[in-house]
Amino acid sequence: MIVSLLDMTVMALEILFAEFVFALVLERRKLFWVRFLGSAVMCLEIIWIIIFLYCQITDSFFVYDSAATPGESVFKFCFFIAVFVLSIGCMAFSYKNSIWVILFYCSGGYAAQHIAKNVTGLIKVIPDVAYFSSNNSLWFPYVLEILVCAAIYAIIYFLFLRGKVPHDSKKGIKLKVSVSLIVMLICIGLSRLSADNSARDSIAFLAESLYAVVGCCLVLFILFTINRSDRMESEVEVMTELLHREKEQYKLSKENIELINIKCHDLKHQISALKQDYSEDKIKEIEDAVMIYDATVKTGNDVLDVILTEKSLYCEKNGIKLTCVVDAHGLSFMENMDIYSLFGNALSNAIERASKIELPTRRLVSVNVQTCGNFLSVHIENYYDGEITFENGLPVTDGDKNYHGFGMKSMNYIAKSYGGQMSITACEGKFSLDFVFPLINGN
Repeated sequence: MIVSLLDMTVMALEILFAEFVFALVLERRKLFWVRFLGSAVMCLEIIWIIIFLYCQITDSFFVYDSAATPGESVFKFCFFIAVFVLSIGCMAFSYKNSIWVILFYCSGGYAAQHIAKNVTGLIKVIPDVAYFSSNNSLWFPYVLEILVCAAIYAIIYFLFLRGKVPHDSKKGIKLKVSVSLIVMLICIGLSRLSADNSARDSIAFLAESLYAVVGCCLVLFILFTINRSDRMESEVEVMTELLHREKEQYKLSKENIELINIKCHDLKHQISALKQDYSEDKIKEIEDAVMIYDATVKTGNDVLDVILTEKSLYCEKNGIKLTCVVDAHGLSFMENMDIYSLFGNALSNAIERASKIELPTRRLVSVNVQTCGNFLSVHIENYYDGEITFENGLPVTDGDKNYHGFGMKSMNYIAKSYGGQMSITACEGKFSLDFVFPLINGN
């Protein structure tokens, strides 16, 4: 019975550790280690009780990979399913993510454990390893299995999980989980049919092990490729929604600025009629108030005029100095909404950073757009306080989590769609955003 308990304890710990590796990308609950270790111990205790009851009822030992009668095979199948369900309960108790996401990553962890178990079996049939194993202590096979598991888990982590963020969208997750669970059931079922068959020879064992390893690897590749595709599809949907919002914002901004210009133009003519009734100081105060009309930026591009005028009004109100050296005639190759999205996002980010600076002399944002030969150069610069963190070459910004980081991705996408390049530097409190676009035939 001791060997039975040891075999199943090692297997359960391998599954839990595999799922722990896959869950490194998930969000942990408070008191995580208390929850995880406590529930893991409870899982092991339940497993030990089941094995003890099996031995008592059947008056035989439970052996992990031994030939078995059909009845014993059914019990083993149900038992391994129970172990997997217990591990899922442990992960759900320890992590915040939805049960569907946890099921997805637990299935991946089980597939990784199945790969490691079969690779260990293949290594054990190597003559030198088999001889060493048979002539050494009982612990050598377990040490070998643990080392193989650690290596396989590390490889899988770096291939599929490192640097990834879990896609917690409900769309498609149920289908992926269903596929994962079906694959898991097939793996357990086939392994039982092969391991419990006393008539199989060494060639059959090698073929079955290789089949299990290749099959599980393909399953992991397919599942995480689907996961990445779903994430990209979700990003496209969000960027489409942002583009729609930017179109509406552009229309509203253009209408507001046109209305302001009309009103201010009318007021300038009406001031002269008031001079006979008001003092010069009062008239000067009114004239200064309507000088907003003269603040309208003229760059040679109507869309950029709207953006810069809108941003300059905001900067004026919030004590930020916005300087523009812009010749936008070269922007004629770009669609209006792309211009609005590109400059709108870039200036919003720059102004947001500048607004957080307390020192008035550093609350600066500068914009430079010029044509150099057959290239259009856009340079936007601002000061910032604190540290800027980069992820995949793009700065991580604060804001609505639903649209986190999409502004930078949108600008990068627009630049590449016109054959251009976006570059970012942040050094010694100065942030610079640059775009370079090729001009075909000088236009």
